[in-house]
Amino acid sequence: MQAVGFGGLLRLAKCTPLATQPGSWRRSYSVRDGLVSNQEDLPIKMENPYKEPPKKCILCGVSVDYKNVQLLSQFVSPYTGRIYGRHITGLCGKKQREITKAIKRAHVIGFMPVTYKDPAFLSDPQICNIKNFEYKLC
Repeated sequence: MQAVGFGGLLRLAKCTPLATQPGSWRRSYSVRDGLVSNQEDLPIKMENPYKEPPKKCILCGVSVDYKNVQLLSQFVSPYTGRIYGRHITGLCGKKQREITKAIKRAHVIGFMPVTYKDPAFLSDPQICNIKNFEYKLC
């Protein structure tokens, strides 16, 4: 036994190291058939069942042109003519910038109306997910 001092307090400590004491800090192993194994104690590897599949850009690999008004009108609000943002369209940043530039160019040249969506394209199927989108009026 040895006296160990901590801030004026004395404590008696054994001189034996912890690793030599049975059942001290080491992890216990399961023993079966005389063999030591720790494989039974490990968790089983499996996929996360709650993980959502990664979102993919629907326009990657497709060329965007200002003359393709039918494609560009899918990313414009039918009521206000506003261009939908990335959080609604689901596009990557590069394609969203290309779509925005093409829509603005089509507005300037006169291929697309500025303040509303062309009525000829109102019945087209929706590419982007705008079901849960609501306009916030300030």
